[in-house]
Amino acid sequence: MTHATALYKTFNAFAEEGLLRRLGAAFAQFIGSLDDAPAPAPLLLGAALLSELEGRGHSCLNLADLVPDPCKLLAWPRERWQELSEVAGALPATVDQWRQVLQECPQVRLAEAPDLQQPLVLDQDRLYLRRYWCNEALVADAVATRAAQARDVNAAAVRQWLDRLFEAVPGESGPDWQKIACAVAIRSNLSIITGGPGTGKTYTVARLLALLFALANDPAQLRIALAAPTGKAATRLKQSIDHALADLSTKVGAELPLAELTARMSVASTLHSLLGAR
Repeated sequence: MTHATALYKTFNAFAEEGLLRRLGAAFAQFIGSLDDAPAPAPLLLGAALLSELEGRGHSCLNLADLVPDPCKLLAWPRERWQELSEVAGALPATVDQWRQVLQECPQVRLAEAPDLQQPLVLDQDRLYLRRYWCNEALVADAVATRAAQARDVNAAAVRQWLDRLFEAVPGESGPDWQKIACAVAIRSNLSIITGGPGTGKTYTVARLLALLFALANDPAQLRIALAAPTGKAATRLKQSIDHALADLSTKVGAELPLAELTARMSVASTLHSLLGAR
């Protein structure tokens, strides 16, 4: 019995036990059938594990996670991985060895190489299904493009509104990092504001929305989407933003009708709903 045949039999047995998806076992066999030469065991195992991890919500098989502790990555008993390793024969012991084996397989495209429609893509230490790599590359390119673009703003108007939206606190000295975050964000087509609980993210974002509203040539053209990982979190997010804008509205007065901005914002949604994911 060849290594490939023994592996396919073991994959099917693992699928019966619920350790692998049946799709993973079938996908490994499909990958092995794409070339006349016998497929090396690491390629077949990588294909099966990649399919399994994709079913668990991962976008790739990270070899740097697989090599040190495959049982932790897969949540398998160690004796089951040992059994699979014995069937596969000598598996690569390092990330470099895994990469060396995979990059020599015709079923695998190197990310920097010409596209020959291979079903698998090896990008540094990560093995992808072709479709997921293409999707990730598309998003990365879009993010990089947005991050590289600067927005033209009226510096004097920005400074004026920032001074109104961020009141100086008596007795406090040093930079106002929330104010600086808004000043940086207003000049970019992509900004990320992050921080732990209680660091004032909602406070900052509410003022950034108000600043965008104040500077917009046509406020009716502003498109604002609020989203969170879950429905409950989305509801809390909308309540927090509404409360922060209402509090800010009492401070800036009628010159900036933030109630109009709040009314125009739709209810917050989940990220899956916002993206149209099925």
